[in-house]
Amino acid sequence: MILQTAVLTALLCSVQGFSIQAAFEKTEENSGNTLTDDDFSVSTLLEKANVNVGKNLDEPLVISGDIAVPTGLQNADPCTARGCLWPKATDGNVYVPYRISSAFSTRERNFIIQGLRSFAESTCIRFTPLQRGQRDFVDIQSLSGCFSYIGRRGNGQPLSLNRQGCVFKSIIQHELLHALGFNHEQTRSDRDQHVRILLQNVISGMEGNFRKIETRNLGTPYDYNSVMHYSRFAFSRNRQPTIIPIPDNNVAIGRAQQMSPTDILRVNRLYQCKIAEENSELSVSERLERANSNLIRSNNDPILIGGDIAVGSEAEKNADPCTSRGCMWGKWTDGKVYIPYYITNHFSSREKAIITRGLESFSSFSCIRFRPTRSSDRDWLSIESQNGCYSFVGRTGGKQVVSLARSGCLYHGTVQHELLHALGFNHEQTRSDRDNHIRVMLQNVHSGMEHNFRKIATLNQGTPYDYNSVMQYHKYAFSKNNYPTMVPIPNSNVSFGQATQMSKNDIDRLNRLYQCCKCSVAQSNH
Repeated sequence: MILQTAVLTALLCSVQGFSIQAAFEKTEENSGNTLTDDDFSVSTLLEKANVNVGKNLDEPLVISGDIAVPTGLQNADPCTARGCLWPKATDGNVYVPYRISSAFSTRERNFIIQGLRSFAESTCIRFTPLQRGQRDFVDIQSLSGCFSYIGRRGNGQPLSLNRQGCVFKSIIQHELLHALGFNHEQTRSDRDQHVRILLQNVISGMEGNFRKIETRNLGTPYDYNSVMHYSRFAFSRNRQPTIIPIPDNNVAIGRAQQMSPTDILRVNRLYQCKIAEENSELSVSERLERANSNLIRSNNDPILIGGDIAVGSEAEKNADPCTSRGCMWGKWTDGKVYIPYYITNHFSSREKAIITRGLESFSSFSCIRFRPTRSSDRDWLSIESQNGCYSFVGRTGGKQVVSLARSGCLYHGTVQHELLHALGFNHEQTRSDRDNHIRVMLQNVHSGMEHNFRKIATLNQGTPYDYNSVMQYHKYAFSKNNYPTMVPIPNSNVSFGQATQMSKNDIDRLNRLYQCCKCSVAQSNH
């Protein structure tokens, strides 16, 4: 959040797409699939794409929107009576062969391959091209909709990604999770503790899509942010909700654009992936706390508040640094905001690539353009490996250090978090309206760290409080006794502070603050 006066016309701007990964964003743009804000939920995309599913008698029976089942099994979990996991190799990886139909264009094929490869980044799942002699494989085709069987079925099992509506990152991951053995989140055995199903609003004949299954939940909490969770209006016959979260009916559900940290955790637990959870599943806030704990700070280091916000003096410790100075970066006549940066030689080539990816990600969903600094630049970001992860809030003028210590800060989400500080944003839990959404338990906070939980009179850009923001700290941040320092209200079971990259609301706020209207691309030498 930032204490800045935003022009109301910013709210009317048509902002660019909200896909987080630049590569996926560009492919979605070029595929001809034009989406609005509300069209991004997996269930909405599936419902639109699957209007013709079931009309072709040569295709499998589809239940629950996109789950293929053999005839006669529509009322049973296909995994209850057979082993449906893919086998693990001696090296600890799970190799799942696949074949992609020639019906897809080169661009679509590459997009699907990116979705397949995304599992290798955080799990032991390795989707590999089908080789001669392999019997069981996922046969990726463009049939009449998006659907998949649950788990390994044997032989070539169809996984449909219709070219007209299914070639999106979230859909690809969603269908592959089905193929790995996962059902929808709202069918969990404990779902009635977390959502209420309103069958009176469901399209006649579709009630079976909301049946519960005796699922194995792998010791993980119900996840409103799962890419397997359907939206509030899934299969609605009257535009009234079919799924309502409880006890807080305002919690956002079914809006994931990619696998959540809990989705990834379940894959690793189901397949017993030997990937250390503390390395693969940590949220941005947990990474920051680890990277910045037990640091021996020198007199040359800036004062840190809020865990990773740098301030120039003790006088600024209890004030928002943006209240008394203009801290936004200037906009050029072409509608872009160009921010010079310099990456010091502290980093290896691989580390520089991680930082560059974080910098470049902003151009895929906003008018922010980070560019290498020039000798004529007066204000710039100096990205260095100093003592921990930190940034000043907004533009401070001159050389402005953003620290990304090599020992614990070089993760995509952490890079985005610190850059959002540099763009003028504070932590989510300091919002002016935070007491309506979380309760701060100061009795559990480390002595001397209480100031990290102070509220700021923030301008919230007309956006709701976001438990999934990359700027939201986790439940145990700065805890002295392993008890929560923040508890969500009114539903204390809502997960928060688990983001691994910017959320849709983070992107929306950035675009509103900098008035990023969708403009035609122009050549520029800024």
